[in-house]
Amino acid sequence: MLQRIHIQILDNPFEDLNFSESYYDEGVNNQAFAEELQAALDYQYPNLVLVEYIDLFLEDESRFTEVRELVSHGLLSLPVVLINGTPFIYGAISYRAVLEEVERLLSTGPVH
Repeated sequence: MLQRIHIQILDNPFEDLNFSESYYDEGVNNQAFAEELQAALDYQYPNLVLVEYIDLFLEDESRFTEVRELVSHGLLSLPVVLINGTPFIYGAISYRAVLEEVERLLSTGPVH
């Protein structure tokens, strides 16, 4: 069975929008970006990748405590992209980097 990949984008939608590529319009917010990323990954990898947008400040405070602490101390900046629960990118969202990581993870083969 191929492994499923869970991408979580932790964000504060009231902060400035921050994209590292011009692939998407600058005017789009990170939640819309997450939806577009999900649509693109659904097309390429049906039923293998879930993209979840999470407003960190509306979420239960007991979730993502390590990320919250790092953000509060200025060690990470939002948005933070987690892939399978592990921080992958912070401070921006890179469509290309996320896609390359998904391809790398899927190319490692099935989970046993």
